[in-house]
Amino acid sequence: MSVAVVTDSTADLPADVVAARRITVVPLVVAINGVEGLEGQDVSPADVARALGGRRETVTTSRPPPAAFARAYRELFDAGAEAVVSVHISAQLSGTADAARLAASELGERVVVPKGLRLASK
Repeated sequence: MSVAVVTDSTADLPADVVAARRITVVPLVVAINGVEGLEGQDVSPADVARALGGRRETVTTSRPPPAAFARAYRELFDAGAEAVVSVHISAQLSGTADAARLAASELGERVVVPKGLRLASK
């Protein structure tokens, strides 16, 4: 069975690992001073570091829309995948996994978005 793997840009996987393992990465949206871009595509980690280092710029992130995950899942099925495992940042930290689950619900049991581990409270 051909199983594809999807994650989000918070995984910060090296490009060579993504390419070698054929992992699909769905980017989060990053806004620097209100200008939005896709993490890892339009906005680099260096851009974020510079903005945070300047302390006069506002940096925010938002989850990818469910449609971005649905598109990724469909493209993988169209390319021959029989199933998809979609692994994401903890739902306690981001709505990303919820967006992935919403998209997965449109495609039935062929897409699995595992429930993450709960973060320990102090």
